[in-house]
Amino acid sequence: MKGDRLNRLRRSLRKSAPPSGARPATMVADYDGIVDGQVGRQWIEQTPDDVIFLDLETTGLRADRSLTSLIGILYRQQDSLRLEQWYSGDAAAERRQLERLQRLLERFNRVVTYNGNGFDLPFLRCRWRWHQLAGISDGCESLDLLVDVRRRYRKEWPNCRLTTAEERLLGIPRCSGDVPGSEAPLRFQDMREGAPLSLIEPVLLHNRRDLISLVGLRIELLKVTIES
Repeated sequence: MKGDRLNRLRRSLRKSAPPSGARPATMVADYDGIVDGQVGRQWIEQTPDDVIFLDLETTGLRADRSLTSLIGILYRQQDSLRLEQWYSGDAAAERRQLERLQRLLERFNRVVTYNGNGFDLPFLRCRWRWHQLAGISDGCESLDLLVDVRRRYRKEWPNCRLTTAEERLLGIPRCSGDVPGSEAPLRFQDMREGAPLSLIEPVLLHNRRDLISLVGLRIELLKVTIES
């Protein structure tokens, strides 16, 4: 009997062990910083404190078989803009971050995204269900800026990507070294297999840039609405 238990334990350990030669997953520290120096004072003053900006990075497009690898959020805290990024390297970490996001969203009335209605929010809802969590309440309104950009500019612009909106409405072109969001899933998967942190740092910067741009785009689109 004792020998059977030992054999079962050995088999279990072999199954859970990483493949021979596999590197441990790279850990990414959470980011928490004030970004006032990257925006104009006017942007801060015109950002209500009941609004939160959200941008996700994931390991794939299908929420039923992918992780929310990075949750990026930005919101006004007193007279500053605070930006946070939370990394998830596995399902257990993802659950903790999703619970954390769930609690944070209760403090806000509106969540601002770019294509959030089409991707970010449905992805989050699926992952919340997968973890058997309650998710976002109906009282938190979704403001998807892509909807407004398409309605106003799809006949004038070559496309309605976020980078195009930044250039046309904010006058801020992306730098040549910017990593497109489409590369993020593969980079995060490589990170889970032990790729160095340098592989993911450009994605973290891309995510921060997206969040900061959302602040300005919300203000510019509101101006256009008032003027029209």
